[in-house]
Amino acid sequence: MDDGMVFVLIILFAFVLPIVLIGTWTSHKKDMAKANANLNDSEKLNMQNELASVKGRLEVLEAIVTDKKYQLNQEITALKAVD
Repeated sequence: MDDGMVFVLIILFAFVLPIVLIGTWTSHKKDMAKANANLNDSEKLNMQNELASVKGRLEVLEAIVTDKKYQLNQEITALKAVD
């Protein structure tokens, strides 16, 4: 590569790319704020309840997967698959 192309690439990555990323991020935040403003109180409450429910189910799944019995069962299943 010649020096001119290297200079253009440096300018591109140093200035243009961050500007595009920041613009995209702020646009997303603005869109999310508009969507949140359009929800009424009961919809917000429903979403919060659903999120709490999903978090609870995720905690249960994490407990199952990290359980030593589950890991042992996975290892036994893997050994059986090799035979």
